[in-house]
Amino acid sequence: MNANKLIKISFMALMLALIAGCEHDDVDPASSLVADDDVVLVEVDGAPVTLPMLEFLMEVRGIDEEDTEGMRELLDELIRIRAVANRAAEEQVSSRPRVRAERMVKDIEVQYVRYLEHFQRQNPIADEEIRAVYEAQLERAGDRRYQIETIEFPEQAPALRQLEALRTGDAAFSDAIAQASEEGRVARRTDWIDASQVPADFAAVLAETASGDVVESLLPYQDKWLLVRVAEIDALAPPSLDEVREGIRRTLVRQQSQSMIEQTFERAEITPMLPLEDASAGPP
Repeated sequence: MNANKLIKISFMALMLALIAGCEHDDVDPASSLVADDDVVLVEVDGAPVTLPMLEFLMEVRGIDEEDTEGMRELLDELIRIRAVANRAAEEQVSSRPRVRAERMVKDIEVQYVRYLEHFQRQNPIADEEIRAVYEAQLERAGDRRYQIETIEFPEQAPALRQLEALRTGDAAFSDAIAQASEEGRVARRTDWIDASQVPADFAAVLAETASGDVVESLLPYQDKWLLVRVAEIDALAPPSLDEVREGIRRTLVRQQSQSMIEQTFERAEITPMLPLEDASAGPP
């Protein structure tokens, strides 16, 4: 049994153990989230419905504070939901392993999303960072744009053989396209691209290729290999910073958040509760 499968088994066993351990816990997680200074609007069989709960749903549903009737209807809905949730607890539906697991996962998902929002507010992207990325992209993009024709190969070796045949004149690009069509491989012409949209080493070779010629290197793409011919070359008119500012900002936010996630993961104290050998032993 390989290591990945062992880890998967261990994880599933651990989750089952956690759920089973909680199965008879009657503490309502929603009630434990109520702070001392929260305004309780009503109790339903002793379980609170609070003002923050109502305000949250108002925001989600788009109900304004001036909409008194809408607020009353929403509070009534909350009370009904709370009453049914109480009944679920009474009849131990809430204690079923799958239900408890779903509640736990949703709870950590909410915390995850809200912390990301908090982190991004606390660490805004500076305009200087956006400008630096923009200028680097301009430099990498160069002053030309290309339309290219590509032929897909699932493996590198046949792609290299085809490239050599084109280089020596033993085959024409149109023949390579026809063969790809017969074999069910993808051959297409792209929209306009620039050098920043391909790997740097390929971009360097692309810049030395004239219109109508086949590029002397293969382009790796999604576990496949592309044979490339330059169909057309034109001058590149780059977008202004204002046109791409928001896209760059979103990319930097995503990168910064992912870095935080990885750092948090690395510093977390992770304690396996079941040894892999126990999880993988199976029946005698």
